[in-house]
Amino acid sequence: MQTAQQLDVNYIKGDDNPWIPFTPLTDQVFLKYWKVDPVRAEIVVSMKIPAGLELPPHYHTGIVVGHTVKGAWRYKENNWISRSGDTVYEVAGSSHTPESLEDTEVFFYLVGELLFLDQDNKILWQETHKTHIERYNTYCAEHGIAARDLNSWQD
Repeated sequence: MQTAQQLDVNYIKGDDNPWIPFTPLTDQVFLKYWKVDPVRAEIVVSMKIPAGLELPPHYHTGIVVGHTVKGAWRYKENNWISRSGDTVYEVAGSSHTPESLEDTEVFFYLVGELLFLDQDNKILWQETHKTHIERYNTYCAEHGIAARDLNSWQD
């Protein structure tokens, strides 16, 4: 039986957690999944983006909090640049076009879906908790990695 203390604090060693290509959207961006909660539609993920990469515009159905670990990035629609140590809070229902100005790593907490859009605002790709879990499990299976249960902090 687990005590409350065991459930309060969980630890995931970063080196044991693989970087996974953000396919089918792009194979140039890499994701490191920490937790995916299908009940609350929460995703905790790190993202590595190479310098000079622009992703398609996307629309958030929920909030997003992004903390820049290293590098520099921005949304083309805004006049700020998020650099190492900066944090961005995005409201639900917002839409933007991400651009990496340097090799960048961002730690994200997301709620809901990301809808990637074309120039006519038609959905190119719908990113949900299901697509995150499927991507992670497929990558682990293809590379002989024991997949963690992303729904739980427990191994």
